[in-house]
This record gives sequence, structure tokens and C-alpha cells, in this order.
Amino acid sequence: MNVPELLAPAGNLEKLKIAVHCGADAVYLSGKRYGLRSYAGNFTLPEIKEGVRLAHANRVKVYVTVNIIARNSDLADLARYLESLRMLEVDGLIVSDPGIIACARRCAPGLPLHLSTQLSTSNWESALFWQEQGVARINLARELSLQEVAEIKSKVACAIEIFVHGAICVAYSGRCLL
Repeated sequence: MNVPELLAPAGNLEKLKIAVHCGADAVYLSGKRYGLRSYAGNFTLPEIKEGVRLAHANRVKVYVTVNIIARNSDLADLARYLESLRMLEVDGLIVSDPGIIACARRCAPGLPLHLSTQLSTSNWESALFWQEQGVARINLARELSLQEVAEIKSKVACAIEIFVHGAICVAYSGRCLL
């Protein structure tokens, strides 16, 4: 039996330290760009480096959100940013944009890709599609029942993630517009 991973948000370095010391198995955070949590403190690259060092010293994984809805202008520095994250030895990227997924596969090979809840994956056919694109873990749509989650899991080999606490946004699934 697989033991679930307890993944906690870390909006800044102080919150990362709290999550690590309170027993999280992993934390997720965002850099100053490319993440949707724009009102969190977020991390500079040196802070990500420090956070990774602290987390790894305590056997805690660090995942970085790169889950914006990318525009052309966002792509200019993306490859360099993804390469930097790989060099900092983060444990994976939380992604949602197909272009970012393609760039990550080219620029940060070997870095696991976790599909954000922002994609609202709600059926096994979609889950299979993302698995075929190289996604290692899929964070399913928040409104699914346990029966629906189990059916999706029975059809895919990749890891499945679900929210067990937190708000559902003011729109369908994680696709918040307000």
C-alpha cells in the first residue's frame, strides 16, 4: 500500500520552514513569475535554493508551480527559469499550460511534471492523455467523488493527487476568474 504524501503550500520561506517542521512530506511554492499564487510572498531563486536545502535536509520534497496561463511574452525567459529550477534540484514542477509542459520536457529533462488542478482533469481519458505527455502526477478536479477518483486511478499508471482541504474557487474547479 502506498502511503499518501502530505503536500503543504509554502507562500514564503517562513511558511516553508513551518510546513517542514510540522511534518509535511512535501511543499509547493512559486517563484516571483510563472505561478498563479500572485498574492503570496513567493520566492526569489536564492530563496528557492535555501528552501530546497532546508527541505532536503529534513527529507521533504519541494515542488515549484509553473502553472500560469502563458502568453507569448511569458516564454522569453521560461527556458532559463526551468533550467535554473532543475539546477536547484527541486523535486518537480506543477504545470498546467501545454506549452510550458513542452518547454519543461526540453529544458529540464528528468524533472517530474505534476499537472495542476487548474486543468480540471475530471475523467480517465484526459488523465491518460496527460500521462502520455509525460506527466508523472495529476492533481484531479476538486469536485470529483471518491468513486470517480478511484475509476480514474484504475485506468492510469501515474500518481494521482487530490485536495483534501481548502476552498473551491468561485468558478468551475480551479479555473478562477474572479
